[in-house]
Amino acid sequence: MPNDETRSPTAAEAGAGDAGAGRGMRLGIIALALIAAAATLSVARALFLPVVLAILLALLLNPAMILADRCRLPRWLGALLVVVATVAAVVAAIGQLATPSDQWLNPRSAEWRKLESRLRALERPFAQIQGAQERVQGIADPPGPAKPKEVVVERRSLYALAGDATPVLVGALSTIVLLYFLLASGDLFLRKLIRVLPRLTDKKTAVGIARTIQVEIGRYFFTIASINLGLGVVTAVAMWLLGMPSPVFWGALAALLNFVPYVGPGTSLVLLTAAAFVSFDDWASIAAVPATFFALVLVEGQLIQPVLVGRRLQLNVVVTFLTVLAWGWLWGLGGVFVAVPTLVVLKICADHIEALAPLGEFLSYD
Repeated sequence: MPNDETRSPTAAEAGAGDAGAGRGMRLGIIALALIAAAATLSVARALFLPVVLAILLALLLNPAMILADRCRLPRWLGALLVVVATVAAVVAAIGQLATPSDQWLNPRSAEWRKLESRLRALERPFAQIQGAQERVQGIADPPGPAKPKEVVVERRSLYALAGDATPVLVGALSTIVLLYFLLASGDLFLRKLIRVLPRLTDKKTAVGIARTIQVEIGRYFFTIASINLGLGVVTAVAMWLLGMPSPVFWGALAALLNFVPYVGPGTSLVLLTAAAFVSFDDWASIAAVPATFFALVLVEGQLIQPVLVGRRLQLNVVVTFLTVLAWGWLWGLGGVFVAVPTLVVLKICADHIEALAPLGEFLSYD
């Protein structure tokens, strides 16, 4: 009878080993594919970011195109009017908010210098303690010859500044042009897909899924944009009542940053607290600003958004936060703003495509 230590593996054991090896190979291929995709997205940021922004804006502006179709406007004319109105609104907003943005977000402004001086006043007792420790250390260790300080003045030419602005302008122009073509083409890609599918049943299924996804995505983005706009208006009114300077700017900043969950409202809260610290002298007025904004964000996030958006489209908190971090690492500030909309599109598609049901369950809130 053969010994157990030298016996050959059975067919079942060999099959299990082959299955484990195959599973490990598949996981390795998936990991390599994810790494390659991340590297491609990072390197080709200038190409992919305008495309993603144009697609998301097209979904957001879909209700406006539906209204243009109801007015019996030609598709190309309706798309042109929607794009021109959107660009005009953005340019007008930038023009109105340029001065307060430079005032409150520029580290070289007078407000930031005032903030630094106030922070130094708060740190003065700690600085005195640190100075006493340094004097005691100086008695024990006599100082050596002082080294001269070098002052480096950085001067940037107009050509260098224009070079920095060129990628932004090219990306913005690419986004606008692609947005127009997406709105003007309408259901072109859906019609192409229907022609490619061989069976009539597949054609009907594809049309139903595509229509549902398009309507739900457009409704979701329009609802979120309306909620954020409402938060911006209420924030501006609240800041005006509290006596904060530039209340319209703070409302617009709160509305814009609220598109980024968790990180955006937190950033607005920090900036508002710093501005209140500069603008007011008494602690009651200073504390009223962040407390009011925190209450507004709490009501918006816990009451208004769940009611209007619905629990079904709410996302897993951990997955959402990690997605924002990942897209921010890949594409910077632009990636932070497209992270959640991209995740919502994936969630809606997963809810309507049976093969992606496990992914939809993983992304869901509960």
